[in-house]
Amino acid sequence: MARKVVILDGYTDEPAGLGVPPYIDVYPRYIAGAVWSIDPDADLRYYTIDQVRKDVDSFVKEANSSDLTAIVAGVVVPGKYIGGEPISAEELKLLGRLLGNTFTVLAGPVARFGIGQEGGKIATSPEHFKSIFSAVVRGDPEEYVKQLLKEGEVRASEYAMRKDYSEVRRFAVLGAKIITQHPNFGYNLTVELETYRGCSRWISGGCSFCIEPLYGRPVQRNPEDVILEMRELYRLGARAFRLGRQSDILVYGSKELGEKELPRPNPEFIERFFQLARDAIEGSVLHVDNSNPAVIAKYPEESKKAMLAMIEYHTPGDILAFGLENLDEEVAEINNLNSNEEVAYEAVKAVNEVGLLRGDNGMPHLLPGLNFIIGLPGERKASFEKNISFLERIYEDGFAVRRINIRKVLVIPGTRLSVMWRREYLERNEEEAERFEWIVRHVYDVKFLKRILPRGTILRDLYVEKSSNGKTYARQLGTYPLLVELSGTFNRPCILDAEIIGYKGRSVKARPVGEKDCTHVMAGT
Repeated sequence: MARKVVILDGYTDEPAGLGVPPYIDVYPRYIAGAVWSIDPDADLRYYTIDQVRKDVDSFVKEANSSDLTAIVAGVVVPGKYIGGEPISAEELKLLGRLLGNTFTVLAGPVARFGIGQEGGKIATSPEHFKSIFSAVVRGDPEEYVKQLLKEGEVRASEYAMRKDYSEVRRFAVLGAKIITQHPNFGYNLTVELETYRGCSRWISGGCSFCIEPLYGRPVQRNPEDVILEMRELYRLGARAFRLGRQSDILVYGSKELGEKELPRPNPEFIERFFQLARDAIEGSVLHVDNSNPAVIAKYPEESKKAMLAMIEYHTPGDILAFGLENLDEEVAEINNLNSNEEVAYEAVKAVNEVGLLRGDNGMPHLLPGLNFIIGLPGERKASFEKNISFLERIYEDGFAVRRINIRKVLVIPGTRLSVMWRREYLERNEEEAERFEWIVRHVYDVKFLKRILPRGTILRDLYVEKSSNGKTYARQLGTYPLLVELSGTFNRPCILDAEIIGYKGRSVKARPVGEKDCTHVMAGT
């Protein structure tokens, strides 16, 4: 047993999972649950990497006095973050060397797949850390920690993988209380939740660059277990929840998931699940993340019924993220992508038909989010023209998207892309890629923002995140919340309402409205 355990959250970002503040991912919670399942009285301390950076010496002293220090990390879909800065490979190596008096466990995507700070490069392999940490867990961290504490280092397997979610049921509830140690707790902390692991496209190998198919056949979590975890998190004070750990929320509960590449959605299951979720977290924010446009295009009626069921119980401002990546047919074929222009169009149309209605917080209920990747094999000048043509088409046809993400591909060891990719794929189209991103940021981002948020729209419950140079930046709670720029300085914790007065790239400008410019909030209110 370990009487004292330290967990350092270096933050994670995966195709299906987000753990950069204000989000907390499942890894530290499951690990904490495994520890407390073996020793309910264990002294467990949780830190974020941003906290550690402010006082490295104190953290090192604390960690070196522990029996076990687990470091969770791994960005495999790099982005730009407001709430925190993920740990770098260099910081991991430094901390690993400084923590010489404790048993160190490296866990999360960094230990299984590697780590990257930015796209356009090959991720740092887990092998780089093996000589620095006591254990580099290539399997499930909570399984390894359970074995380590119960059976000892010799018998614990770094490759141990859970076959189902039977023990996660217990770990998730026991480990939930770790959220009370998060610096965002009581303010804008958003809890990431898992419904299943893997991708339905594992049958064909999935997209060339993606890690999700590497998990094999999807394994679904019992919905009652998810609800049980949500109830406990809510009891502890969590007030924002994101169902983000799955490759397609619309096929959760599908009887065909794991059997067919494009499973038929089960809208009755979705309706019952979201109804129970809403009952468990009354008054809280409830959002989702990923969806497969090919599923929506193939099963439009079932998909729309499932979306309507979600809308009945969720919070407005929600997003279904579509991994379009590249709409060039040649690129799609080479990389086994999941959609083409017509599939993407039908999916965008379907979401707009049910989700464009504005909710009480000022945002449309449910809109698509579009993801594009630069640097895939087969990419050419025409690829970018096809992407731009698609954006113009959906705009001219009256549809809306909430946000457009563009990133350079990060090459992860073990994916099919890792044996296909060459640096020249980025270099030969660099000028066209820059032009594409400029057009999206200066033309289509603004067009779509003006469509969904006309001047004068009131956005409710904006949480101030930071202030600098006479400007304050605030966001609502949820999935990919819109960044709102306010003139003046408002120090957190602070919640306010604001009226849209202008547009600035991917964000909007607004002015505070209401009797009070700022209202403080604490957990449980």
